[in-house]
Amino acid sequence: MKKLLLILTFVFAVSLSFAQHGRYETDIFGTLLFKSNKDSYSASLEKNVFGDLVFSDSRKNHEKFENKYLGRFMPGILNSKDAQQKFFQELIWQNRNSEGYESFYSIDIFGTIITKDNRGNERESGTDIFGHEFVRDKSKGSTSSIKRNIHGDLEYTEDGNQATLRKDIFDKWSYSDSFGNRVEFSSRTWNRILNR
Repeated sequence: MKKLLLILTFVFAVSLSFAQHGRYETDIFGTLLFKSNKDSYSASLEKNVFGDLVFSDSRKNHEKFENKYLGRFMPGILNSKDAQQKFFQELIWQNRNSEGYESFYSIDIFGTIITKDNRGNERESGTDIFGHEFVRDKSKGSTSSIKRNIHGDLEYTEDGNQATLRKDIFDKWSYSDSFGNRVEFSSRTWNRILNR
């Protein structure tokens, strides 16, 4: 009972301290607004005509979450003001010390998940036409990807270097890379590695 009382007191104190830093409002268009008590910071989360959620603040941060992306990763958020409020508070917390950060979250017509920002970072992930999953990352001039090739071998590439993991018809696994390394594993050894 004492623990419960202590936890409730702590939660109340934390929520009270956050509530004193500013006020939340909703305008006539349904846009969520935040303004700090000192008027030094303001933010908004608005639903545009396409059903996307767009966050922006007074420090020139801007994040856009497309409708399709929200439907996949945050189902129901577009119909729940409580979920949008919690999401808005998370975005304020993430961006409160940033300035000029812009990001974009979407899913294209092929189902590829795309995240980009204005700092040179980009990630694409999804499933190719053969049903194999892939991930491609670009960050400040460096490019890396992991995918399965047409034979089902796992390939990793980074800035021209490559590594491959494949299974042959005798259930042997082999690893090779562009540095000349090559290692082979029997199926028994491979299963031991996986079960560690």
